[in-house]
Amino acid sequence: MATHARTRSWPALLALWVLTSILLVIAVRLPMSRLDVPYSFQGDTIDKLTQIETVAETGWLFHNPRLGYPFGYDRLDFPRFDSLNYAIMGPVAAMSGQPGLAMNLYFIASFYLIGAAALFAFRRLGLSTAPALLCSLVYAFLPYHMNRGVGHLTNGTYFLVPLAVLALIWIARGKLDPAASGARRRWWLALGTALLLPLQTPYNGVFFAALCMVAGALAVARLPRWRSTWPALVLAAATAGAFVAEQIPSLLHKAEAGANLNVATRASQEAEMYAMRLNQVLLPPSNHRITAVAQAKQDFDQALDVPPDEFRDQYIGVLGVLGLLALLWSLGRAVASNAPAREITAIERNVRVAAVLAIAILLMALSSGLFTLLAHWVSSKIRAGNRILPFLAFTCLLGGGWLLQSLLLRFRRTASRHVAMVCIGAIVLADVTAPIKIDDRDAFVAGFDRARAYFDQVEAHLGEKAALFQLPAVWYPEHPPINEMGDYEEFKPYLLTQTLKFSYGVAHGRPGYAWGSTVATLPPAEMIGQVHEMGFAAILVDGRAYAGEQLTTLTSALSNALPEPALVSPDGRWHLFPLKGCCEQVSDVLAHGAETAFPYAADGTPLTFGIGGRGGFYRAGGWDALEDWGVWSLGSVAQLRMRLDPKPVAPLVLSMEANVLLGPNSPSRQLVLEANGRVIGELRFELDGPKPELRFLLPDDLLGPEGVLDLRFRISPVTSPRAAGVSIDGRPLGVGLISLAIGPAATPADPPR
Repeated sequence: MATHARTRSWPALLALWVLTSILLVIAVRLPMSRLDVPYSFQGDTIDKLTQIETVAETGWLFHNPRLGYPFGYDRLDFPRFDSLNYAIMGPVAAMSGQPGLAMNLYFIASFYLIGAAALFAFRRLGLSTAPALLCSLVYAFLPYHMNRGVGHLTNGTYFLVPLAVLALIWIARGKLDPAASGARRRWWLALGTALLLPLQTPYNGVFFAALCMVAGALAVARLPRWRSTWPALVLAAATAGAFVAEQIPSLLHKAEAGANLNVATRASQEAEMYAMRLNQVLLPPSNHRITAVAQAKQDFDQALDVPPDEFRDQYIGVLGVLGLLALLWSLGRAVASNAPAREITAIERNVRVAAVLAIAILLMALSSGLFTLLAHWVSSKIRAGNRILPFLAFTCLLGGGWLLQSLLLRFRRTASRHVAMVCIGAIVLADVTAPIKIDDRDAFVAGFDRARAYFDQVEAHLGEKAALFQLPAVWYPEHPPINEMGDYEEFKPYLLTQTLKFSYGVAHGRPGYAWGSTVATLPPAEMIGQVHEMGFAAILVDGRAYAGEQLTTLTSALSNALPEPALVSPDGRWHLFPLKGCCEQVSDVLAHGAETAFPYAADGTPLTFGIGGRGGFYRAGGWDALEDWGVWSLGSVAQLRMRLDPKPVAPLVLSMEANVLLGPNSPSRQLVLEANGRVIGELRFELDGPKPELRFLLPDDLLGPEGVLDLRFRISPVTSPRAAGVSIDGRPLGVGLISLAIGPAATPADPPR
């Protein structure tokens, strides 16, 4: 069988790629002109393009000096990198100068890569050429792949999954035992796949490691000895090791800068929302070629209130659905049949292993399955069990290919088999493919070119490497939409320019966002002074974020405060306000970059932390967004940082107005306040007790030579309003800081309590 597979591999691969090309052009109707313009320019696609361009400009994903200015863009707070994909796309973007081209080419190539990997795996699992070819085409054109498009490109490019399932079946059947024929070659392939899977997407690494345990259990059931388990353990360890290695920069960043609970926060209940839905796996997609079928599916989704996007349309095709039934039938046959083991074919053995893997996948990923337990007890970041679908689809298509192969053997004449195969293939491919959901391509390209022309004009007007402060000031990543401005929209100017720098890109919970979000709440004249002092050359307003008269009020106020008129894009979306001539010379405030400690006079003037107050400047980590009344700390630690100017030479008193979250289920919590690493107060807040006095002595030997003061609020235990029994809010809230003031102590002999 292996020799036969090798001799027929190249013609089959060529046929696969020819058919893939035909399906892309005719069935899917994927546009092939103007590939420099991305297929989409909204939502997650913008973030993907930004990461591609960051790799092209800087060499890797983590830092970008053109973003998050002047504090810097730091991708390490969001610990999912999908490194393998960007290692492929980044160099293409660097050579072409077009991140959109790199993304589009990778999306197109993904159909060929997925199909080729599936064909390789299906052939080695025992399918003959024609069924393997058809199953590979179905697998490459699954709605899971099509609907993710370029927005979820790294999730949808699952070309390593067929090799992973192949390795799992090898584990279960003992094919990785050193004594087995060809084991060394299999080991190299399995080990390489295990190492690369988590670098393609961490989810696939988690899924593979979990399924290794299932395959290992099958290996022990086949041959009960401890040595049967070590291939599964080695491959799972390799996957875990690759994941940890990719996370080392993020872990080092966390150790240095502290944990950031504002970024990539997940709740365990999301595992139920993102669970696999069996009805979506079995039912045709809502854009099926047959109108009546599509309408019935749309009615079903509406009746059951199925959310859009990745929750819907996980169809595995009619061949996959029949294959799932074939997998279950193979297990029933194994239980009921008394046939000697030597009479069971190799492909049926593989199908039985695939059946067990499919059942394990369903137990893990369906609503209220094992992944829900994992999300609650281990990590809520492991929430999207539906993304295991490529593993399930491959096992089901193996069953479908086995069923089809058995059917074709019933035709005695070769011509009859060919006719049957063509007819079945046409039906199966028509069932699973549909025209891709892309907006009017000509209008989209024209709009993209107009936006690029406008920002070319902006860059020429401001000069190279000029910095733009963007309004509204939003955090990165995963900011909720604001009116008509979606998430990541403020990366668009970066992608449409060559050298300009932008304020967007700083992480929520870090000093850059604290500064920008505070400046954005100031009156226009004061805002202009602040951003000019920080080295910005202009303010860029995204008009889609402002409703009604908000935009007119803001742009009029900025225009009245600046000597140079605004430069407005032809569609009225972007409003550029150059700051030239607005203020005096820029100071040296940027000397310390992101480590800047903003000055405070320490004269007893209160700093308020609500919207419009100046206290927000001093948030150095661990704080939520400003609210009207003040700001909440998140988690167990939050930090304020300031530079006392002039540096005091006598003891100081710190006083503040603050609350601590308490409730029936959290009636008591402790607050420890540290100043430059030294504990200056330990207080206990009781639900039914008096509120402690919030005044603390700052000794004169506490400050360093530059007068920098770091205040850390440590609160325990960690709780949320939901856990405390006061509301449904799930944020881990601690201190609610309203105001803070530092001033001279009355007398050294009378320290505050």
